[in-house]
Amino acid sequence: MERRVLAVKFVLIVLILLLVYLFYPFRDLYVKEDPFATSYSRVARGFWSEESCQEAADAQQASDYYCRKGTAFARMFHSASDFGQGHGIQE
Repeated sequence: MERRVLAVKFVLIVLILLLVYLFYPFRDLYVKEDPFATSYSRVARGFWSEESCQEAADAQQASDYYCRKGTAFARMFHSASDFGQGHGIQE
C-alpha cells in the first residue's frame, strides 16, 4: 500500500513538472545584427524572465532587440510562429 502511495506521488510530481515545462512562458532573444537589415535573428532562447533576457541583450551590447515570449506547447504546434511572420524573424 505504501508503495502505491509513493508511486502516485511520483507520478503527480512528474505531471506537475511537465505542465510547468509546457505552459510556462519562456523568452527568446532576437537581435537585429545589421542596422540596415529588416529582419531579426534569434541569438538565445529559454530565458525564464524578461529581465534575464534583457540582461543577455545588454551583455551582447545589442541596441535593437526584443524578447519574444512563447511556451513549449506553442512551439510544438507552431502557434507562436504566427506572431513572428510580420516582424522579419529569422530562426
